Amino acid sequence: MNMKKTKLFLTIAGVSLLPLFSPGQDIHFSQLTQTPLLLNPAQAGLSHGFMGIINYKDQWKSVSSNPFRTFNVSADMAYNKKKSGSHLGVGLDVFSDKAGDSEMGTTTGQLHLSGILAADDHNLISAGIYGGFGQRSLSYDKLNWDNQYIGGHLDITAPSMEPVAFASRTYADVGAGFAWFYGEGHNTISSNDARTFNAGFSVQHINRPVYSFYGNSDMRLPMKIVAHGNAAIGIKNYSIVLEPGYIVMLQGGHREINTGMLVKYLMQEASHYTGRKKPSAFVLGAYYRFSDALNIVTAYEFDFMRIGFSYDVNLSDLTTASKSRGGFEVSLRIMTINTFGKAMNAKSFD
Repeated sequence: MNMKKTKLFLTIAGVSLLPLFSPGQDIHFSQLTQTPLLLNPAQAGLSHGFMGIINYKDQWKSVSSNPFRTFNVSADMAYNKKKSGSHLGVGLDVFSDKAGDSEMGTTTGQLHLSGILAADDHNLISAGIYGGFGQRSLSYDKLNWDNQYIGGHLDITAPSMEPVAFASRTYADVGAGFAWFYGEGHNTISSNDARTFNAGFSVQHINRPVYSFYGNSDMRLPMKIVAHGNAAIGIKNYSIVLEPGYIVMLQGGHREINTGMLVKYLMQEASHYTGRKKPSAFVLGAYYRFSDALNIVTAYEFDFMRIGFSYDVNLSDLTTASKSRGGFEVSLRIMTINTFGKAMNAKSFD
């Protein structure tokens, strides 16, 4: 085996076994604005009405025969609305991930609660917490170990001698965060002077739950610190809305920075009287995940619905094995508050 093939083999093997030996790092999605509860519990209820989102990601199919598949569904809503615009928010987030040859799976369910204060007609300040449970599991019989190589041949019936204490582990998880939202203007073809800004900060896995299959209480899921922000800036006299955004995540010595911009083209304005015409828009743009991948994103928005697609072009050292092919992602969002028309703000309940 030459050096090039050896490097390729080691890279693929590393990707396949990474989920088993990693000290714990959360999965990421590439469509930054479509996983609000995964980023920050303070975002529950910020949309003013009901919002439901489904995300699915398929990653590393070009590298592993068992690609990483990730599924996420979330729902949140505002309640106990006050005339001032202050209200409470509640949300539910469910996450499932299966990865690699070991079929290591992580499933979590979290309840999110937030309190949202209207500082004035345009500014909202939110604080939120989440609590829930997670389960981590894997199939050790899907893996082969050095102790099973006898006389240079693999004997899958031989014991692995691995000191496995658990094939499944359940743990509790808690976190908290803060967020700020500002909105003004109108997001329509005729006006298009809307300005919305959103930024937040959260700390997740505050309790640092034990995460090891080996019964090692020192191996815990590291706390994760998340800083995020996004905006929607209408270009007056044009049917264009600029949507820059960023996410910074720090967890257990790992750092992830993702930033970029989407451009929304307003295709059709809603009928003012008959309601027969529904507003629609086309979205195209990209995010760059530092030292990792370029995320190409496109989406179509129609009335209360948004469907998005993205593809990760791998730019890391894994390019040798992946040939720059990363992962495909799709999202579906449904809201009861229309994102077209008047920009959401503290008075959006009026």
